[in-house]
Amino acid sequence: MIYETIIKISVILIPTWCTAYVTDKMIYVIPMLAACTVVATSLFTTSDARNRRVEEDGFKKDIEDWGSRKDDG
Repeated sequence: MIYETIIKISVILIPTWCTAYVTDKMIYVIPMLAACTVVATSLFTTSDARNRRVEEDGFKKDIEDWGSRKDDG
């Protein structure tokens, strides 16, 4: 996990910093940052964040709770 994070950060920051240093213009740095972010997110496909799913939609199914909101009167 730490290894993957370090690789992703390196893929994003090294080319972006090099572009900033060589060109000294933000017009080239922002697209480089966006492109490197896309590349870094596609490096590792088995991530914990992709495997996690939300099981509940957050809707409270208890009828007892009705009327506790201010707009319900």
